[in-house]
Amino acid sequence: SSGINAEWPLRPGEFSVPYKATGKEVFDKVTNTMGLRETWYFGLQSTKTTAGQMWIIDEKRIVDQVYISDDNKPVQLNLLVKFYPQDVNDLIQDITKHLFYLQVKDQILSRIIFAPAEVCVMLASYTLQAKYGDYDPQKHKVGQLGNEQLIPEQVMNQYQLTKEGWEQNVINWYAQHSCRSTVDRDREWAEMQYLMIAESLKMFGVNYFLIQNKRGTDLWLGVDACGLHITEMDSQQKPKIAFPWSEVKNISFQDKKFTIKPVNEKTEDFKFFTKNIRTNRMILQMCVGNHELYTRRHKGDTLVVQALKQQAKEEKKRKQVEREKLEKERRMKEEAMRQREELEFRLRKFEASARKANDKLQRSEEAAEILEEKVKLAEEEANLLAKRATEAQQEILRIRQENNKNNEENLMLKEKLQHVEENAHQAASKAEVGPEDNDAGMNVMATEAYRLKQELDNAREREKDARGRLMEITQQSVLHDKADILSYINKEESLSTVK
Repeated sequence: SSGINAEWPLRPGEFSVPYKATGKEVFDKVTNTMGLRETWYFGLQSTKTTAGQMWIIDEKRIVDQVYISDDNKPVQLNLLVKFYPQDVNDLIQDITKHLFYLQVKDQILSRIIFAPAEVCVMLASYTLQAKYGDYDPQKHKVGQLGNEQLIPEQVMNQYQLTKEGWEQNVINWYAQHSCRSTVDRDREWAEMQYLMIAESLKMFGVNYFLIQNKRGTDLWLGVDACGLHITEMDSQQKPKIAFPWSEVKNISFQDKKFTIKPVNEKTEDFKFFTKNIRTNRMILQMCVGNHELYTRRHKGDTLVVQALKQQAKEEKKRKQVEREKLEKERRMKEEAMRQREELEFRLRKFEASARKANDKLQRSEEAAEILEEKVKLAEEEANLLAKRATEAQQEILRIRQENNKNNEENLMLKEKLQHVEENAHQAASKAEVGPEDNDAGMNVMATEAYRLKQELDNAREREKDARGRLMEITQQSVLHDKADILSYINKEESLSTVK
């Protein structure tokens, strides 16, 4: 057996096939593994064939068509689109459309298919849609799209625009796709939009071969789903001569000469020349394959195609139901997220109100504590004030009693002094009659009068001191009462301010 490494755009795979396996056997193994049913569009190609790059022929053995190294390493074959439909909407399977999309995109980026700059920008926007889904302004920004090539390098070099400028133009178109009302903006939708734009390009689906006319002038021969096209070397997009398949009766070659025989017998056969027989074989192979597809289109769908279309229809319906289900779940999720955000907002608002109320309650409690403390202090001060007032009243009463006592003593002293003075006056009168007898009595009375006068003066001084003390105590009591009252009023005003 011989190892065959069949590589396609989805993933590489290795197959072990018999040594005598034909190209058809390997091709069927690859397509069956991939689930590819529209096999008539594809073929296997190798760059290491015995004659260079060529399509693998179904009927021949692989070992007769490819180069087998001495170390018996696996042979790499590429599964590529070989024939194109006249309308990309004729493609049925999603995998078929995806393989077409990958190959056409690669051909446009490598300039095998020429596309104007504005078309390249639009195609690149669908590439982003296919890769990332709907546009998201938070994620899909300039410089955040990776290193993937979006615009052909030759196109970028033709204009004085930076890479960021090209990306911005692509993103502008990309953003517009998400504004559409289409439900099916998935990868398949974006890739089909890409293909429908690409098929309008002149070089889409055309295989070109270098030929020469009878005069030896180099020309291009284009083979596609519609027929054969002859163009000049500098203008592949403007056919000079065209042969639709409906007007071609027969195609053949002999050695390096290739002959196209028209259906109309009056029209002269068109002959051209190639550099080698291998090129003529490739041209004939492409012509036969495209003509078979042309004939199939005009005969109607075969049972296989009908079955594929029915299967694709059911698959599309299933995907539609699945997409609607996913869309419903997405809307429900968004609604749940919206309700959650609303509840979280209300919760945050409630928590803020609760914190505010708690702070207010705490301040009220602190104010109540302060008020209670001030009331307590006020009561203590009031008690102290009452005690001071009582003590002052008692002191005033005592002083008044002492004053009354002093007044009584003064009266008694005044009476004694008056009595002494009267006695002294009587003694003086008697002295005039008999002075000798009364000298001793006069001295005694004078002494007594002097003593009484001294006691009277002392009593008056004590009365004066008592009156002064009474006035002082009364004034101090009044001042204390005023200060305490003002202090109490100030505290009451402060308490009102705290409330």
